[in-house]
Amino acid sequence: MHKISINGPNKLSGTVEVQGAKNSAMKLLAATLTTGDKFVLDNVPDITSSQNFIEILKQNGGTVEKLENNKLKIDTSPVKKVRQISKELFFHTSGAIHLIPQITARFDQCEVEKDPERADTGGDKIGSRPFDKVIQMFRECGINCTETETSFTFRKVSDKPFSYTVPIESFSASVNAVLCALFKNGESRILKPTPETEFKELIDFLIQMGAKINYTEEAITVKGNLPLSGTNYKIMPDRHDFVTWVSAALTTNSDIQIDNVDYKKMRLEQMEKVKNEMGFDLEFSGSSCLVHANTFNLKPLTLEGGRYPAFQTEWQVLFAPVVTQIKGRSRIIELLYPNRMGHWEELAKMGAKFKYINTGKVPEFAIHKTALDADTKNAVEITGPQKLIGSKVQALDVRAGAAALIAGLIAEGTTEISGAEHIERGYENIAERLQILGADIVNCRMRSPTE
Repeated sequence: MHKISINGPNKLSGTVEVQGAKNSAMKLLAATLTTGDKFVLDNVPDITSSQNFIEILKQNGGTVEKLENNKLKIDTSPVKKVRQISKELFFHTSGAIHLIPQITARFDQCEVEKDPERADTGGDKIGSRPFDKVIQMFRECGINCTETETSFTFRKVSDKPFSYTVPIESFSASVNAVLCALFKNGESRILKPTPETEFKELIDFLIQMGAKINYTEEAITVKGNLPLSGTNYKIMPDRHDFVTWVSAALTTNSDIQIDNVDYKKMRLEQMEKVKNEMGFDLEFSGSSCLVHANTFNLKPLTLEGGRYPAFQTEWQVLFAPVVTQIKGRSRIIELLYPNRMGHWEELAKMGAKFKYINTGKVPEFAIHKTALDADTKNAVEITGPQKLIGSKVQALDVRAGAAALIAGLIAEGTTEISGAEHIERGYENIAERLQILGADIVNCRMRSPTE
């Protein structure tokens, strides 16, 4: 288990670069298995999820060469058969579920080792993505699953095109439906797809490979069973990584510069709205952004985390440390996942004071009964500013761990974050990047081969 240790309080200064988008890179890495050919992917974040994808490719004969920082040359042509994907690789890799459609279509079946501790599809345990719902989704797209005590085996049972309505604009279901449609004999139709920008990047990538896809906000049509070829592609910057650095700057009352920013593609309009409401400044120029914190004069507010075009669910987690430093009463409400407030219990160990409140607003995944646990609190009220004290806390998932890390930057004394491997599943060298900005932080890595 990894640990990150922070001695605080800290003040930040300097320049940090946004990493490649995790939620895009994982889909594109999976998509390289839609054909046997050569690819060059640029701006791939060096995180444990991408490392796990690379390991899966290598275990099955694919080759991956690092050309330079964050640029990979991938050859999937040697892959002739895919062996069982281990539970360590599958359930601890963001987006591993997206390997199933193309492996099943190209190699007759895809076998995944069961993890008795996981009833979801892997990644963060935030109250969504139950595995049985994914099995049902694949069945609608012509892939059946047989289950034993130790494994899931997926097999293609139909080459016919399909029509599929994506439940509540699910990102994961949208991706899987498109990947399934690539291998059908005819034109499939996917209704109500996700509007997320990383999904649109996957569509652009597949079109560049030769896929015939017509995309609108209401529906997608995919002409299947067409020849696909390898391509070169540069992955967009990670908007959640960008917001992490904005939060770090605001929490520590620091002015920093953030590079590798693509305002339009990252869809940062909602951050502008929050900026205006709170009273800090983001100065965009080309591919850079200057953050002027003005923390002592920030205004309290109500943040509602959900799906685009709303303030993102990930962002409400990342802004938790910020609101502890704002004078007055703020509220944060999660409108997508029912289990995404656990980070507040960790911040409480550092002295953060909050209370759960009932706003009458229920998270979408609870309403549609696709959650693992629909009976959970999803709104908090915080009165600041508050003094935080270093303590031993746990990184519950990628963004919750980042929130604890940011809080540790201003806490007096030493903050020790266990389970930091969760953070590294979504962030590239976050401790090292904070060191460059002047933070007193150490990452104690004890990496296993499958992390």
